[in-house]
Amino acid sequence: MDIIDIMNMVKVKGYVYGIIIIICLTGIMVFVYNTVITTIMGIIKGEDYILYDPKQIPLFLLLPAMVVADLFVICLLLPFRKKTDVIMQKLFIPTTVYAIVAFAIGIFMSMVISFYPLGTDYYQCKSTSIVSSGSYYARTKEMCKQRAYISTNEEERSPGKPGKNRLESPVQ
Repeated sequence: MDIIDIMNMVKVKGYVYGIIIIICLTGIMVFVYNTVITTIMGIIKGEDYILYDPKQIPLFLLLPAMVVADLFVICLLLPFRKKTDVIMQKLFIPTTVYAIVAFAIGIFMSMVISFYPLGTDYYQCKSTSIVSSGSYYARTKEMCKQRAYISTNEEERSPGKPGKNRLESPVQ
């Protein structure tokens, strides 16, 4: 292999990695947006049952910085990179400042949301999930108990667990 083949291989790897980063970052942005909007709209509408994770608010406020980061990666893949580098360098410091401020404000807002609307208008349901740090909130204790009863019944009827099959005859 000569030096030109190696340089082309490095360039192709860079493009592949850039495309993977764009796809992953865009997927994360869509997921965060959909999840947080569902939670926020549930709190605003006063829904009876809400899943709230305090990390959602800082992540939501960081979405504009994620969009700019996505644009950074796209601009790195463009053929006229020298022109876009100047613009990206000018945007780098304001984006970094925005991300730091948005993160700090997001932490403060998530604490406020935990104390005011969720702490006063909702009852926190007991959760035993080790995967999510979020908590379920319901308007009353009875709603939490009812929801817990429904979820345990669904686990008992799951197809992976042995038990009675509705299609089988009761006497065998």
